[in-house]
Amino acid sequence: MEKREKAEVLVVDDHSLVLEGICRVVNRMPEAVVADAVTSGIKAAELIAKRDYDIYILDVSIPDLSGFELIARIRELNEQALIIVNTMHEEVWIANRLAQSGVNAVILKASASSELAAAIRSVLQGKSYTCPRFASICRMLARHSAELLPHDLPTRRELEVLQGIAKGLSTREIAAQLSISENTVETFRKRLISKFDARNSVDMVLKAVSRGWLKLE
Repeated sequence: MEKREKAEVLVVDDHSLVLEGICRVVNRMPEAVVADAVTSGIKAAELIAKRDYDIYILDVSIPDLSGFELIARIRELNEQALIIVNTMHEEVWIANRLAQSGVNAVILKASASSELAAAIRSVLQGKSYTCPRFASICRMLARHSAELLPHDLPTRRELEVLQGIAKGLSTREIAAQLSISENTVETFRKRLISKFDARNSVDMVLKAVSRGWLKLE
């Protein structure tokens, strides 16, 4: 296949203003051009099934189809695809999942637009890229994970319960939200208190925040 003069980019973000901002950054670059830009994960899935792009820039929080699902679909079609995640999420469990997803670059939406341009140039050169803030989160994750045995790490479901507790939801409300029983919620609560070596639920939430497992809004 003949090499394109400019790298063709698919941009996916459910916020129109963010989408427009990303497109402006990309189209100002001599190395790249936006081929398609959509606010729907389902529409993005339809596009990637029909054609290849040189670079995929997407968020992980897309209402109609998860960004992680899109990453998986892209990788199924092209293991060498260049994927850049542009997200607002700084939670440790999101960072951990991104670190394991095999994406080529991660930048946070709070970063300067120059970070996006730097990420694009890096992946085109065959290098990975993370913005300084995300790199810091990953270092913190590695440090705190090293302090815990593998069986002590909170599971995804436990983290969902932890989020509910931190928001002040009752056991009944958490159970309804997660479609599990109230007894199961209490079991997860006890496990979390043990894993964080906490005195009670309040102490558990404070320790989860201090270790980066939980971000309070």
